[in-house]
Amino acid sequence: MSVTFSAELAGEPVNMANSNAARVLGTLGYAEPYGDEDAQLFLGRVLLALALEPEDAGRPAVADGRFIDCGRSQGYVQSRLHELRELAEYAQAQSLRVTWG
Repeated sequence: MSVTFSAELAGEPVNMANSNAARVLGTLGYAEPYGDEDAQLFLGRVLLALALEPEDAGRPAVADGRFIDCGRSQGYVQSRLHELRELAEYAQAQSLRVTWG
């Protein structure tokens, strides 16, 4: 399962595994794994998170029976925030909303 961020089906979408998307959404102050936001407001959240969030230390991969969590590399959140910044800037320039789900 995954969460995809897009600008109303325009531009290049950003796709993340659910657990990683939950971490990024939490960093942005969103609680739900789905939603939409005005591009300017979304961009503001992304820029604030980039300025304030310490570098992501990552998380090791773990396996528990049939469940495998592939973990998260160091700096993952910041890398994804930069991708979301580009998406939000594109959406703002095109007067589109940013959606995720």
